[in-house]
Amino acid sequence: MSKEEPLDLDYQKVRRELVTLFEATANKLEREWPTRYTHVDSARVLFYQSVRIAINTYNTILWICADTPKDPDRKPVYALSLAPLTRTLFEQLVMLLFLLEDVPQYIQLLFKTGYAARRAELGHVLKYHGSLPDWQDYIDALRRQIAVEEREVRLTQAEIQHPESTIGKWPTPGKVLKRLRRDHPASPNINFIEYLDSWMYRELSEQTHLEAQGLTQRGMFFSPDISRRLFGDDWETVMDAHLERYRVKQVFTAIALMLAICSEIEVHFKYGLNQRVRYLWTFFRPSSGIIKDFWETKYSAFIPE
Repeated sequence: MSKEEPLDLDYQKVRRELVTLFEATANKLEREWPTRYTHVDSARVLFYQSVRIAINTYNTILWICADTPKDPDRKPVYALSLAPLTRTLFEQLVMLLFLLEDVPQYIQLLFKTGYAARRAELGHVLKYHGSLPDWQDYIDALRRQIAVEEREVRLTQAEIQHPESTIGKWPTPGKVLKRLRRDHPASPNINFIEYLDSWMYRELSEQTHLEAQGLTQRGMFFSPDISRRLFGDDWETVMDAHLERYRVKQVFTAIALMLAICSEIEVHFKYGLNQRVRYLWTFFRPSSGIIKDFWETKYSAFIPE
């Protein structure tokens, strides 16, 4: 993830192919949902909405990083705020890998953890706002929603009485690994998620939480005195080049994650998009170490010619 990406790719040559692949993937999920999953409540909606959320995040990243159309209010330094957005694409990929291991079981888990979160929210508002008149309508509406979910999500009595201990929270990437090792120890996704978690998620988290490495990578652009001491009289040129590479890296990381999301859906659902997916991996691979790494680690063996 720390490797600098080259700057010699004309994104416009393939922009349309990327956009149509992303849109086609979401449309297929909405319009051609397989019959084997029709009994899984809300699964179709959840999947196509998730892909469209990812597309929206990707488009936001691309808009912030874009060179055209020219806009004086779109400053290159804004790219330093993108790591949290890129991280959401990473977490969506991990969520997808997890759900596809057992769609009925893990969709049910998703809604159960949503119920547990709503119960935690009720506990919070009762503790801090429960005696305030202005909050009573909100508290009543929250209780009504909880009652609906208790009926519709097929909760056990133990889960209703102790949601925090019996259900818990939706798993983070690290806890996804723990759950997969328990439920599906032979899954090929375990090694892949573990690999990505150890480098991509680590760096994106460092920059999101402003840990030492992340603070340095983002903060160096706001310390001209330090940059001048480090790089001499040519410090502005050096820093501009670093910023450009940072910006390009965010774009390539977002592309890699979006292609991975589309690839996982194609492999699982077999919508006939494999040639389009493979072409785009092949197009970007020579220009990006991140995309090349994704391709060689998993997708070259999963996307058929």
